[in-house]
Amino acid sequence: MTISLYDAIIPSQLQIIAAVRKLVDKAKAHCEEKDAPAEDLIGARLIEDMLPFSYQIKSCREHSLGAIEAVREGLATPSLVAPPNDWVGLYEKLDEAKTGLEAVSEAEMESFVGKDVEFRFKDTVMPFTGENYLLSFAQPNFYFHATTAYALLRERGLQIGKGNFLGTPRMKRT
Repeated sequence: MTISLYDAIIPSQLQIIAAVRKLVDKAKAHCEEKDAPAEDLIGARLIEDMLPFSYQIKSCREHSLGAIEAVREGLATPSLVAPPNDWVGLYEKLDEAKTGLEAVSEAEMESFVGKDVEFRFKDTVMPFTGENYLLSFAQPNFYFHATTAYALLRERGLQIGKGNFLGTPRMKRT
């Protein structure tokens, strides 16, 4: 069986982006129900020296659509823009990722195979091919941040489970 680069990345990222958006819905509803400030969840961290929930959401965008943009340019650098500090900003990041990913074609993804991409941050320079950047760097980072966003909400007492993380799987059509 042959699988395309598009099939290995885009459908699953769209699935998880949709699931993370629903996690933001649940976080917002939780704050409203508990009459708690949004910052209680938007700024939530598992430990003091980690980045907050808002950063995890921002990073889902950066390691999905942002990774596609990096391959297009041949250069990947981390976004140093502060993460959103409100629900509207979190939704905007996720909606931007969804819209951008939906616009990517299979042909464009295949054009990334063998393309030079360089990751640069401070003194670190990592050379990749487009497919290796997407599959071995961006995609693991994408799932790490989506999982961390889920874990932050679970740790804060939201009644969510694995199904909330997985979203809607792509099942066989009969």
